[in-house]
Amino acid sequence: MYKLIALDLDGTVLNSNVEVLPSTVEAVAFARRQGIKVVIATGRIVGEAAQFAREIGASSAMITSGGAAISDPFNKKDVMEWTIPVETSAQIMEHLQGRPISAMIYVGEHLYMTSYSDSQFKLSRRVEGYWSSRVIEDDIAGLIRRENLGVCKIFARGEIPELADALCQFNCLPGIHITRSAEDNFEVMPAGVNKGRALRMLADLMGISMEQVIAIGDSDNDTDMLKACGMPVVMANGDDAVKKLARYLTSGNDEGGVAQAIYHLCG
Repeated sequence: MYKLIALDLDGTVLNSNVEVLPSTVEAVAFARRQGIKVVIATGRIVGEAAQFAREIGASSAMITSGGAAISDPFNKKDVMEWTIPVETSAQIMEHLQGRPISAMIYVGEHLYMTSYSDSQFKLSRRVEGYWSSRVIEDDIAGLIRRENLGVCKIFARGEIPELADALCQFNCLPGIHITRSAEDNFEVMPAGVNKGRALRMLADLMGISMEQVIAIGDSDNDTDMLKACGMPVVMANGDDAVKKLARYLTSGNDEGGVAQAIYHLCG
């Protein structure tokens, strides 16, 4: 019945130690032997996502940058992408780069961030794809304007009061949509762009109806793809509001929830 499985990474495929469980790799191989395509659908940039896609044995396409790009995991390139208006992204970074908030912009296959943000992010980013993608620039707003950069996504992390205050400064700017994957972060996306929209496009390119799609996720930025698919699956560690969208609630990311869902739905 099902022909496509879309997997979120953080909090879903990846456990609390940012690792892929062996049971997940085995379950993906099980699904693919049945002719089911398995793709990554993540907020991460292509270089980071590609490493995990190869590790789990995923198919030859993936959704990255929160749905702002459809990417090739084997060549680490974006095939299609959507961007925030240049002046809007510059204004957002003007608000962020002078605050104690870690922020980075996604431009094609590169992550641009200030030295301060780099010092914060590198404490938790263990993936080689992050290190090869990063570019340090202390005036990102100026760079966006000088280079007319097309920004696919802005990711920011910090203390909740700081984030809330920053959001008040720009959440009414044109051409954007704001979501989050945890309480201590937010993601600024091009208006109308999300994982659900990208998943519909990818399924259509593959000749697969959305009723034949399973999506597995855990947080707010997975909401649109869970609503779009025929079988929405939510992790036990997922947000309570997101769990309400589930047709199947699986176990947590540390307990092999992805494998459990695949065997239950595709076995």
